[in-house]
Amino acid sequence: MIVRREVDREKVEQFVKHASDQVAAGFNCSVSYLGDQLGLYKIIDKEGPLTSEQLAVSTGLHERWLREWLRHQACVGHLEYQTDADAFYLTPEAAVVLCDDDNPMFFASGFAAIASTHAALPKMPDVFRTGLGLSYDEHGEGCACGIERLNNYFPRNELVPKLIPQLDGIEEHLRQGAKVADVGCGSGIAVIEMAKAFPNSSFVGYDNSKHALERASHNLAENDLHNLAFVDPTHSPMPNDRSMDFVTTFDVIHDTPYPAEMIEAIYGSLKPEGTWLCSDIKSFPTFEKNLTENPSAALFYGFSLMVCMSSSMSTPDGAGLGTLGFNEKVAREMTKNAGFTRFEMLEIDKGINNYYQIRP
Repeated sequence: MIVRREVDREKVEQFVKHASDQVAAGFNCSVSYLGDQLGLYKIIDKEGPLTSEQLAVSTGLHERWLREWLRHQACVGHLEYQTDADAFYLTPEAAVVLCDDDNPMFFASGFAAIASTHAALPKMPDVFRTGLGLSYDEHGEGCACGIERLNNYFPRNELVPKLIPQLDGIEEHLRQGAKVADVGCGSGIAVIEMAKAFPNSSFVGYDNSKHALERASHNLAENDLHNLAFVDPTHSPMPNDRSMDFVTTFDVIHDTPYPAEMIEAIYGSLKPEGTWLCSDIKSFPTFEKNLTENPSAALFYGFSLMVCMSSSMSTPDGAGLGTLGFNEKVAREMTKNAGFTRFEMLEIDKGINNYYQIRP
């Protein structure tokens, strides 16, 4: 028997509006993904204001589909509308976010990362029943490409010139020649930038994602580097001989099914005087603080369910840290348990990430 509680009609209507906004946001990701993939934002930024007919001429795409897309984008606030000319354009600020891949505020690639998870939705009910998540490769190549573009700015523009000089003695060691591992290297952008900047050092990028390694090999071929190799640690694990001078991980520990084992492997690979540069998502140790003080909590918990925690639980005994699960408190505890004795959070304001300098 269903017991019907008394409800406040006005509050019901408010929640319907809230739910409607969330549905609209879901459609917006898909529709905006098309704008990014088809290059529409960049064309409108370069040539706008444009009517749907003019955009069709510039792109060779069907005018009717473009007309509906333009109207949607104006409704969600991505595009501005000129009533007298029936034309659409991007503000300079919107162009930074939607068009400029080399700007730290660029975020259009986020639509691609979200869109790549759509195919996994029919599998998710079984994930909830069995507890077994999906690996990155089970999301397809689009997920690897979307995350590569989403995380593109920092390694290309700030890792070598701004971050590495803040590490104790690392820059000079890299100039002279060091052994370096980038664990969970993804498409290899970060380790490629380091290999380009420090030709006397030798680098290895480790990742167990087939799609990520394919992207990494493609990016390596474009740069013609001979001091860098990419390997799958499933077949060629990191050396456990204390031979590495420098190890990096960028947004990796919270993704892996075996974070404790990965941290122990990093410890076992490093020389006693070696350094681990660890970057991971900023978060608080309690859900209450994330709920009330983390403005990106909804985004991160959603991404965690579909991607990060799913990856971390893609084996039966996966740890399931999740996107917000490797906060500073957890990082300090896990690294200490692995044998590390020195842990420093670097004073760097880099948006959503914390950066740690960790030593044996």
